[in-house]
Amino acid sequence: MKTFTSNIHQQEEEIALWREMLKGDVACFEKLIDVTYDLLFQYGSKFSHDREMIKDCIQDVFLEVWEKKDSLNHNIPPKAYLLASLRRRLHRMIQKNRMLFLDHLLPDEGFDIAFNAEHQFIQLEYDQQMASRITHMLNGLPKRQKEAVYLKFFEDMDRDEIAAIMDIHPQSVSNLLQTAFRFLKSQWRSVVSLFLLLRFIA
Repeated sequence: MKTFTSNIHQQEEEIALWREMLKGDVACFEKLIDVTYDLLFQYGSKFSHDREMIKDCIQDVFLEVWEKKDSLNHNIPPKAYLLASLRRRLHRMIQKNRMLFLDHLLPDEGFDIAFNAEHQFIQLEYDQQMASRITHMLNGLPKRQKEAVYLKFFEDMDRDEIAAIMDIHPQSVSNLLQTAFRFLKSQWRSVVSLFLLLRFIA
């Protein structure tokens, strides 16, 4: 996971680029694409395995942002706005594909991620065993809970940003996270195990 300091610096850079882009600065627009593209592609890949469709949707998102730059709010968190736009566009494309092809010929779409906690525990074999167990539990969460956990703890987004991205009420985000945490905690049978879990998600 990213460090707090690096996250703050990145967010400040994205906001600065966003505001200059809205003024019509082409160089800042290109830089914004450069610093957010990988994140958007990684997020998009959680919904579909069609890499070309994801790339096309990302391109469409940026084109739409540029076309609407005169009417967009400069105080909008750019990362959350871009992720929400990509999520909506991907869902439209996936639904369109389902109308064109038989459902059973299409892969199962929807947010999914294979969590890997093992890089967080590299010192001791015991830690590595705990990491494997955490990874197994995270991967057992329902897709919507996975998405909320991913955005909260791997992309450092707050409740309102997650709500905007997932197009749900902020309280629904809290409910998803609380349900996920209750499930994770229920799987642990010792204080030591719970401590390691909290250390991972802190």
